[in-house]
Amino acid sequence: MSLARPFTTPRPESYAFTPPPIKRRAAAHLQLPGGPRPLIPASLLLKFQRDTPAFLLDLRDTYGDSSSFFLAGQLFIGLFSPAMVYEVTTAQQSSFIKGVGFARMRKVLGEGLLTNEEPIHMRHRRMMQPPFQKSRLDGYATLMTDLTASQIGAWNDGEVVLLAPVMMRLTLSIVAETLFGTDALRFADQIGEHMGVAIDRIERTMLPGLDRFDGVPLPYWQKFHESADVLAEIAEELIAERRATYDPTDTSDLLSLLLSLRDEDGSQFTDEEIRDEALTLILSGHETTANMLTWAFSWLAARPDVMAALQQEADVSQWVLDGRAPTLEEAMQAEIAGQVLSESLRMAPPVWVAPRRALSDLDICGVKVPAGAHVLVSQYVTQRDPRWFPDPHNWDPGRWSDDFASTLPRGAYFPFGAGTRKCLGEHFALLEARIILLLAAHQVTWEPADSSRPMPKAEPRATYRAAGAVPIRIHRRTHHV
Repeated sequence: MSLARPFTTPRPESYAFTPPPIKRRAAAHLQLPGGPRPLIPASLLLKFQRDTPAFLLDLRDTYGDSSSFFLAGQLFIGLFSPAMVYEVTTAQQSSFIKGVGFARMRKVLGEGLLTNEEPIHMRHRRMMQPPFQKSRLDGYATLMTDLTASQIGAWNDGEVVLLAPVMMRLTLSIVAETLFGTDALRFADQIGEHMGVAIDRIERTMLPGLDRFDGVPLPYWQKFHESADVLAEIAEELIAERRATYDPTDTSDLLSLLLSLRDEDGSQFTDEEIRDEALTLILSGHETTANMLTWAFSWLAARPDVMAALQQEADVSQWVLDGRAPTLEEAMQAEIAGQVLSESLRMAPPVWVAPRRALSDLDICGVKVPAGAHVLVSQYVTQRDPRWFPDPHNWDPGRWSDDFASTLPRGAYFPFGAGTRKCLGEHFALLEARIILLLAAHQVTWEPADSSRPMPKAEPRATYRAAGAVPIRIHRRTHHV
């Protein structure tokens, strides 16, 4: 199979024209919200890169719901109130395109759902809905349960488990087998290695102007290109193998289903489109869920009272006692598990910022946003707003009881995005995470391996990761063995 590779494929001509960025001098006459204007602009860039979530949170705390600043000489506007988030992500979403960082993701994921724009996006979203319909999730649950039970069953009493890599391997094995069947197992190590490189480079090279170094013959930049190509080659090989034995009546895995999908006009995905969606599913289907679970396990380790409540819930869940996979309905009935995940997604959203680029002059809740401006809305910032989440920096799953979510204004909580950009895999990820949490809670208890450091530090990249391997100590609940 000889396909154009994402890393070197230009932005499709069918996409909307991107207005030029707003330079500092050209912005002098604009009515902009307040923000930092340091005498040495490079100092702001260093602060931004050192800890971007903290930088954005400080902007909100200092300047309020809207602020402006300049990075690499270009105008950025932060919009953090729920109403502003709703306008950008939903009400006026057609007036924006994906912003900084997504052009870098396109180097790896091509024109998959995470990175593509109109008119390609709506066609892909329409065609990609069947694999994620709730009627199919019950089938995925069996694979999720079997792989999770095998992983947790291998943990020994007193063993120190490196949580971050274990969760990465588990969620990668689930998405790889769900997508490709067992064919993908031989590539698991390569996928994990090169996706890790790609995610690192996407984050570290996302600011305007850094793309000019993509062709520089230095190992750091060459590794980005190499990893993107290796991932594409793996996906292409698996697609070619499935094409050779394709049975249109067999839709047991997502790849077979993607091969059979047809749009309203009868058209099918090309092999390039299938490859791009497969790569997107690998990234969004394992990296984000693994991060969510790493944080959730870590907070549970630091909060034995919440872990005890979760264990009690697991111990009375009929599907757990029966040793079988749950239905979606059974999994979603687990209230404590749901609260743990909702709160973990609030405080450590895997997708923690949603950059956009304004296509025209706009008014967002009274803030004038000029065409070409970079616009940042942030799950991390808005979901830590004390107006909607009292004591916002405290992990408190109990806040989600009594239908708390229904009291929030639209735009206040959006860990899976919003509008037509909302993640299609939301229910897949939550089903998977509930199964993993409940099976773990039924069989083991855990604590921080180092009691002096109960929680890992954050390492925000393209996703909101925990830093390091995150060791935890496992204790088997022997009375359940």
